[in-house]
Amino acid sequence: MAELLDAQSLRATTRLLVMQPTAFCNINCDYCYLPHRDDRAVMSLETVSRAAGFIFGAELNAPDFTVVWHAGEPLVVSPQWYRQAIAAVERAAPPGLTVPHAIQTNGMLIDDTWCDFFLETHMRVGVSLDGTARLHDARRKTRAGKGTHAQVMHGIDHLRRRGVPFHIICVVGKATLDAAEELMDFFEAEDIRHVGFNVEEIEGAVESSTLEGEGSAAAFRRFFSRTSERARAAVRSILIREREDLLACLQSPAFGYFGYNSQNAPFGIVTVATGGDLFTFSPELAGLENETYGDFCIGNLADATPASILASPAFRAMWREIDAGVSRCKENCAYFNLCMGGAPVNKLFENKSFDSTETMFCRLSHQAVADVVLAEIEREIATAPSRPNSP
Repeated sequence: MAELLDAQSLRATTRLLVMQPTAFCNINCDYCYLPHRDDRAVMSLETVSRAAGFIFGAELNAPDFTVVWHAGEPLVVSPQWYRQAIAAVERAAPPGLTVPHAIQTNGMLIDDTWCDFFLETHMRVGVSLDGTARLHDARRKTRAGKGTHAQVMHGIDHLRRRGVPFHIICVVGKATLDAAEELMDFFEAEDIRHVGFNVEEIEGAVESSTLEGEGSAAAFRRFFSRTSERARAAVRSILIREREDLLACLQSPAFGYFGYNSQNAPFGIVTVATGGDLFTFSPELAGLENETYGDFCIGNLADATPASILASPAFRAMWREIDAGVSRCKENCAYFNLCMGGAPVNKLFENKSFDSTETMFCRLSHQAVADVVLAEIEREIATAPSRPNSP
């Protein structure tokens, strides 16, 4: 509960520092929930320094801490700005600590200059790509309403030619569910080896999803089962993020002992908006608004400290409700040890309350994935050659 938290207890809890260098985006996806993607303001380097100081000064960084550059489209800010930003983070980091950085991009602006930067900084690169041109261009469009697939693939060609490792984030909507073969044929043909499937969510101004219809959960199970099967059977196997994450969870020595995940644990994820406003819990909350919780902001880097945030009414109200929802999940859900209480942003915008349980998002991204992967494991055990009895 909020009353029991103090700054000391937050040490080594932050796994992700999500930085929003700009809210602006150069394209207009049908399912985008971000409300300020016309805002061209760019984060100041002073804000970057303050963000790093906020994390490292309070020793919030977990052992697997990563800085993630995200928001609208981060590549509309120049590589030189990022070089200075990364240098600011390094200056604030404890001696000897190497801070990894990751970036999520729509891929439209990737060229050799960006590839030079990615290789120089060992940046982890994620590219948003919804599969074939037919699937991708139906939802991911330019501001003039044209498809973006060809330009994204041009950016990916740059990455491959220069040897820059990357992974794909593919948003799954209703049209994708019947296209497992088309999707996996495409990924195999393009030699794409790492894929994550994001379900089309309900968040902010996006008040509905094409996955809400009756039968979607069963259709998603069939889709994920087939894509997982194809991924494992590929000549060069394809790693599907959801499957790999579930297996890592099952293999963890701490399995069954986790009480929270990074999205519902205080300061598990810290998000910094362009102007220095601070957010925790689900990073998608940054920029959204709600009648009960306002803009979800818990402070600004100009004057906030972990102690002041923990004492703030905004934080305490959110944490009280989020914690209650996690407790309800633990009491009632057979999948709790796999998702540890779900994502607050999905609970709020699907169920209208942080203090709630199952969502469409968790039925698909956690329950369906778990059912498919556990069934795969059971089949492998059943068909494994029996070992002869020891003498």
